Amino acid sequence: MWTRAIPHTCNPRSLHIKERSHCYGIQTSVRQDLLPTQSYDVPKAPVASGTAGVFSREEVWGAVDRIRKSRAMSGCQRLEQLLNFVVDSTLKGESMHLKETTIGVAVFGRTPDYDPKVDTIVRSQAWRLRSKLKKYYASEGANDPIVIDIPTGHYVPVFHLREEVAIEEERKAQ
Repeated sequence: MWTRAIPHTCNPRSLHIKERSHCYGIQTSVRQDLLPTQSYDVPKAPVASGTAGVFSREEVWGAVDRIRKSRAMSGCQRLEQLLNFVVDSTLKGESMHLKETTIGVAVFGRTPDYDPKVDTIVRSQAWRLRSKLKKYYASEGANDPIVIDIPTGHYVPVFHLREEVAIEEERKAQ
């Protein structure tokens, strides 16, 4: 059972934190309910796909390498680290962990308890990265076969074939 009855004599303010959890009916050990033989299937995100299919890791890393070597990304080491991190996580099937706090800790060296509402480093740098990617694909990367996009409001990169992007832009213009 997940909760315990609250004793009549329970005064949460006078108890140690471990004892206090019993007063509120909070179970302190989840391990008791999980048997070691139980396994849970965690759905994995697709390796790297757009609407046209799946790209190989080599193709995606080739696209990332071209972006990193471009003039648009020149001198932007933190943006390169951000791009590498989100692409690597996605290719490993860990895109469900690409949250603002995770990126702040892993890429920007923030402590795990930092408040993303106060420290907007991840959102501002993601905005800069999106801007740099747009600039790259409008100039040097105009002929790249794979387009890497990070949709606004998300940190999971999406990989498209060049033709798909042109078709989508035509639909939006109509």
